[in-house]
Amino acid sequence: MRPKVTVYITCHNYGRFVREAIDSVYRQFYDDWELLIIDDGSSDDSWSIIGQAAAEMPGKVRTYRNAKAKGLPTCANLAISEARGKYLLRLDADDYLDESALLIMATYLERNNAIALVYPNYIYVEEDGTYIGVEQRKRVETETKLLDLPAHGACTMVRKRILKAVGGYSTDHRAQDGYDLWFNIINRYRVANISTPLFYYRQHRASLTQNTERVLAARRKIKKSAVKRYEGEVGIRLACVIPARNTHPAQPNVCLEKINGKPLIEYAIETALECQSIEHILLTSDDQRVLDHCARFSGLILNLRSLELSQSQVKIIEVMRDAISHLEDDYEIFPDALVMMNVHTPLLRSENVEEAINTLILHDVDSVTSVYEDSDLHFQHGEYGLTPLNTGAMNQLQLEREKLFVDNNALKVFWRDVLAGENLYGQTYGHVVMPREQSLVLTDDSMRWMIEETLRRHQSTAAE
Repeated sequence: MRPKVTVYITCHNYGRFVREAIDSVYRQFYDDWELLIIDDGSSDDSWSIIGQAAAEMPGKVRTYRNAKAKGLPTCANLAISEARGKYLLRLDADDYLDESALLIMATYLERNNAIALVYPNYIYVEEDGTYIGVEQRKRVETETKLLDLPAHGACTMVRKRILKAVGGYSTDHRAQDGYDLWFNIINRYRVANISTPLFYYRQHRASLTQNTERVLAARRKIKKSAVKRYEGEVGIRLACVIPARNTHPAQPNVCLEKINGKPLIEYAIETALECQSIEHILLTSDDQRVLDHCARFSGLILNLRSLELSQSQVKIIEVMRDAISHLEDDYEIFPDALVMMNVHTPLLRSENVEEAINTLILHDVDSVTSVYEDSDLHFQHGEYGLTPLNTGAMNQLQLEREKLFVDNNALKVFWRDVLAGENLYGQTYGHVVMPREQSLVLTDDSMRWMIEETLRRHQSTAAE
């Protein structure tokens, strides 16, 4: 008989965990399921353990084996093709389900035909299964309306017809497959979540989510692919503005100060020139020396602004209004959106800028700002002394509700209309995450040393 739910487990060298994952399916209160187990080229005892477990449930379990590892997206597409169920749920081999997981999620989808996928809260456990904490996701449409925090890639139940309608999983991405699927679905279908924690998410060093650089790189690539799917004959016209104040009393002539042998201002210019999405670049400065130096770069629009705009009480939005007036009145350039880059953050890369642009396009926000995640434990003074703002940090957890993001001042992208308001954020704003070490701002000699060391390390890595 055709089962209602297909659960699939992909396993690559997780022999020490996979039996617990399988048993958690066997223990489900909901019995209308089938289980597909795919061994993805394991070299440990995974295949033997899978075979023994499958033999205990003949007719309910089917197994597959790849001689060589093909990656999670390929395995997921195999599961979609082979699944007989109406709903699909992926279970990672190192995680395990609560006994009521399938019952609650399948019932929800049965009663809510307009929902394409549903995802639950989950419990963090140590590698040995010790309880750490609970992730309480924000409720869709009540606590959060901006869908920029995707469902977990695993233990999300999706209608099979929806998975097939969006073409399954892209094999172009080796990480963050759930992030890619999220963008494919949210612009066409409704999604929902459940406040009950329904699976156990194991934390260990081998976990992909611990590899921050790889995760951020994968998300940048996925956003770029998502935007390309919507490209047409008419696109967004983007202009970049680089405000280059060079008369700051504490940092005289900072724009022309050499960092690793190159004037600071050139890092921002070169990054802007690398961005293919940007049509025009305006460099606005209060010092003619900066403009004379930058005249060597072809394609730049140079603007000597009034020294009045460099006074301490002047807001950056006033500088940007002056810049857009120069573009529109003097050059008849009318951008739909603006990119503002900070001269003092030379570690900003063009891929960060492109991601911010893509984020503005993908989400209905007024602006996008660059941030870094602050995982340190923070306190606020309360009635009885200090009160932690992010208690999860006590157990080295970054819970969604407690995550703290710091504006690193490197980058902002916003629609032209935002300049009519009081600030460059507008009413709604998205974000792009940059690594903390890439968010360094040149403020003094100690930061200069750190920036130069980071630049040298990046250059050495690139040379290798």
